[in-house]
Amino acid sequence: MRTWVVTSAVTFVPDNYEDLILPLAHDPHIEGLLILDNRSPDIILKAVLLIVSLAGPRMGWQLLKNYFRSSSLRKKKYYEQAQKKVLIFKDINSTECLEALRTIQPDLILNARTRSFFRKDILALPRLGCINIHHGLLPDQRGLMCDLWAHLENTPAGFSIHVMTSKLDDGAILNTTEVPSDKKNYLASIQAAARLEAQAASQVLAKINHAGKIEGQSNLKTEKTVYRRNPGIKDFYKLRLRGVKI
Repeated sequence: MRTWVVTSAVTFVPDNYEDLILPLAHDPHIEGLLILDNRSPDIILKAVLLIVSLAGPRMGWQLLKNYFRSSSLRKKKYYEQAQKKVLIFKDINSTECLEALRTIQPDLILNARTRSFFRKDILALPRLGCINIHHGLLPDQRGLMCDLWAHLENTPAGFSIHVMTSKLDDGAILNTTEVPSDKKNYLASIQAAARLEAQAASQVLAKINHAGKIEGQSNLKTEKTVYRRNPGIKDFYKLRLRGVKI
């Protein structure tokens, strides 16, 4: 099975999400890595705002560090040493990216921390489909930055791997993992989750390869389902008032 991992050049995860991306280079079902170069002035402005406002100074500094360090080059070198292919594009939905993927004809795409909305052309391109690592526990925790909201509301934190559809967090569930997290240190918690995500992703890929198809569980909404929005500055202040390091 020929799977391509898609990730962003810049994230706010400590070590720029290498705890997930690098181990997957050795997975036998991974053929290559596609890095989305999301660097832009907006990221720098967000980082500075988090620092100057004292809303999320650690996250702001981490974002700046990840922006200016050569993490993409490290990932590229690591994958090439593992004899895996590497592509870099600005937009997953661009004509250039679509043409490159059509040439490759992957069986599966694994979306890892891109925050990109996959349009129908991309979703339909792989033979088996696209799957996503969602940072919340489906079917109840949907939307954006669910792991941060779990720290804010002191609820279980974790991640889910699910089939991607045209609707947000709506496809069949392939894995859910609750992460024993430090509710007083958000960045440490998401770094710990990244290590578990690498293990879970490899297990999911092995199951798909063995079955020859994607088999998941229902992802129907429940009475507990909540759709999360991007947190605002006030939400970051609430976290800090609760003693959470961010």
